[in-house]
Amino acid sequence: MKKLLLNLISRFNEDDVLALGSQLAYDLVLAFFPFVIFLMTLVGHTSLNNNEIVGALSKIMPESAFNLIEATISEVITTRHSQLMSLSLLLTIWSASAGFNAVIKGLNKAYGVRETRNFIKVRLVSIMCTIGMAFVILTMMFLLVLGRIILNYIAYKLGFSYDIITLWIAIRYLIFVSTAIFIFTYLYRYAPCKRLNFIDVLPGAMFSTLNLIVVSLAFAYYVNNFANYSVIYGSIGAIIILLTWLFMVAVIVIFGGEINAVLSYRK
Repeated sequence: MKKLLLNLISRFNEDDVLALGSQLAYDLVLAFFPFVIFLMTLVGHTSLNNNEIVGALSKIMPESAFNLIEATISEVITTRHSQLMSLSLLLTIWSASAGFNAVIKGLNKAYGVRETRNFIKVRLVSIMCTIGMAFVILTMMFLLVLGRIILNYIAYKLGFSYDIITLWIAIRYLIFVSTAIFIFTYLYRYAPCKRLNFIDVLPGAMFSTLNLIVVSLAFAYYVNNFANYSVIYGSIGAIIILLTWLFMVAVIVIFGGEINAVLSYRK
């Protein structure tokens, strides 16, 4: 175990995980606002209560980061432009897929392989990784943020009992974890230019899923209760918070691939 940890630390530095995480975080920032616009435009076409949606989002995001996008969210939900939804989706996929090109290069370096796929195939893999990551976020939003709102709406219409609502609150976390592990497994299997099976990439997928949840909740709690970014960064404090969170997410995703690569060398 000690040798494994030392190997991981060494690979973390040699493969420039922090630098790759910074690049991915930058591209995710460019994709974040189009993604929020797409998501909220999609929600705006439903009959869900707008105030409940905004309130639910405020509970899981750092307050400063939420304040940054609150006005945009409220406006998009009420306007419901289909053209805006399509354009924001295209911008999201293109911006984020550029970041996943860096992830692919990093994973190839971790496994010690050269990229032999053509540009189009690599770009398609990047886009699929982007869609998969977006699906993880959508699942988290649906189950952890909107899940209670939707269930209350259905319970009101169909008359579900309180026990069913309580059961749903418990199992929605299990559903999210299972979905995220499944998506990360596919990402780690097909992103590198190396033939891998699902067992080979499962440890990294589990690591990324659990740490994504823990780090996101811990960072939100820290920012809301202890940190005061506005004192240091002024009006751009909310952007710094968002960038910091996306950087941590990016490092987690890349390091999950590093774990798989290190374990593959031990077999």
